[in-house]
Amino acid sequence: MANRLLVLFLLIGLCACSRPQKVLQPPARVAADATLSLAQSLELKQRWQDAIQTYRSAASQYEAFGEIRGQVYAYAGLARIAYQNAESEDFDSYREQIRLLIELGDPPSQYIADLLDIYLLESQGDYAGILRIAEDSYEYPLHIRMQMLSHRLQSESYLNPGYTSTSYSDLQRLSNRYRRLLKKDFSADPTVLANANYAMAYYNYLHRQYNEALRRIDAAIDLDYRYENFGGLGSAYWLRGKIREAIGEPTLALHDYVKAKHIFNHYQDPEMQKQVESAITRLQGD
Repeated sequence: MANRLLVLFLLIGLCACSRPQKVLQPPARVAADATLSLAQSLELKQRWQDAIQTYRSAASQYEAFGEIRGQVYAYAGLARIAYQNAESEDFDSYREQIRLLIELGDPPSQYIADLLDIYLLESQGDYAGILRIAEDSYEYPLHIRMQMLSHRLQSESYLNPGYTSTSYSDLQRLSNRYRRLLKKDFSADPTVLANANYAMAYYNYLHRQYNEALRRIDAAIDLDYRYENFGGLGSAYWLRGKIREAIGEPTLALHDYVKAKHIFNHYQDPEMQKQVESAITRLQGD
């Protein structure tokens, strides 16, 4: 007990004698960023009303000190939710707000609008359309480059299975950088790395590089589970099931398909429900 009190006394003394840290960002900015992060987490869990209120709060907070890009991110989240809930008028309104904010206040943030368009194209299965938009650029922040490359690699894999893609090597290199960043920057988004691992695992699977595919998808599952990206977790279990089928592990593959089925049932994804149910039936028949 004496030693613990001595340490506490020394720490208090250090705090008293040290200079206050330089403030790099106003507390209002830190609070707005935290609100936006919470809204994105609520969106991933499909807690639509909570996410809507939180995105609106984030947009209002950013508006108070003229932060355009933060507002664009918030309105993009609101637009995605409106699209998911077939609220076309709200979606068009948010999209127009995004356009005006970018055009008049922050043209370099156009990549946020591009990612929104990619989101729509992906839901429609228009992978050729994604390839027209998902371009990497050295001018983009690292997390945006990774998202663009993940979408590009995934689309290339769907359109040209087995095709050798430079997007894979580029994404692999950036993923190594982002993995190191996650260890020291707690504001970095782990789901960006999870999605990159999924895209690379699918590419490895198509190229019959099963050991590497399994390593990548295990990493994606770990991140999706720990950071509650449960919609992505369902897809990751589905892909791991396919990989395990390919390497002759039908029992483990069945376990993954059953997990994926429950997640897709929860999030009401009929297309993926059908795919995993077909796989389960096939394996049970074997």
